[in-house]
Amino acid sequence: MAHVVVVGGGPAGSAFAITAARCGHDVVLYDDGRRLRSWPGESLPAGGGELAASVFGAAILDGHRRAYGTAAAWGSSELVTHDYMGHWAGNGWILDRARFDEKARALAAESGVTVVSERVTSMPEGADWVVDASGRAGALLSRLGVSRVACDDQVALIGIVADGGGEHVTTVETVREGWWYTTPLADGRRVVALVTDSDLVGADRLATWMASLAETTYIRPLAGDVSTVDVGAYPSGTAYRERMVGDGWLAVGDAAVCFDPLSSQGLVTGIVMAARAATMLGGDLDAWEADYREVLDEHLAVRDEYLRAETRWPDSAFWARRLNPPG
Repeated sequence: MAHVVVVGGGPAGSAFAITAARCGHDVVLYDDGRRLRSWPGESLPAGGGELAASVFGAAILDGHRRAYGTAAAWGSSELVTHDYMGHWAGNGWILDRARFDEKARALAAESGVTVVSERVTSMPEGADWVVDASGRAGALLSRLGVSRVACDDQVALIGIVADGGGEHVTTVETVREGWWYTTPLADGRRVVALVTDSDLVGADRLATWMASLAETTYIRPLAGDVSTVDVGAYPSGTAYRERMVGDGWLAVGDAAVCFDPLSSQGLVTGIVMAARAATMLGGDLDAWEADYREVLDEHLAVRDEYLRAETRWPDSAFWARRLNPPG
């Protein structure tokens, strides 16, 4: 039995803690209660709910909204609908992240994990394993000098509006400046987001958001009244750590790999890979890291294929960078 300290009580940290406790390890999960702004409208793709439930149990999905498909105007002005009802894996899920995270931590405590509401400001001592699950910041890895490699500098400019109703689908539309998505939330609101590069956002991000929204065909009607909207900026680029495993430490979730939101892959991958790492403590974690990098490589290949499919604005900075990447 190992003494394990997990820093960060998000989904990946909780998944690791629960699985490690089930494997007989003594686990302490530190979560200081300071919730970083989670991604509004974060979703699980078709089959993702079953994967999350395989780690946390079916109750983790209570109170969340089923998603029945996507609609996308990508590569052309035509809106194409993809219905999950015919998908072999069934429906997807639109999550209330605060509820999801809180339930995951509660399940960790029920599994025998000691949950401590404190902030960790230095590398914990006396642990056989320290797990960085602190999100994109990767606070512990930064202290260890483990480099973070950024594949792009994307941000998401996100506004939350009242939902005027409609189908439970996520709608995606490309524009000159990047791409938009909108999806209904479980609480009767709707998230409306522009994904672009940080250097393409003007000094007034609301003005950037508004001007681009006006150019959309399908997103603008779904957004409804945006006269009082407040727009926040969220990092949304793909990034990974130079190393994910070392002597007595490892990284999970966004501390290890951040995925492009286009894939809806980040959350469920973080949960599954964290749980798998917990079963391999004392085993071949180098093989786990190699598999994680293979998942990342596959993600990048699929992401790049989708991005290159949009060729209508080859002279725009956002799309030119995707069509003609450096090197």
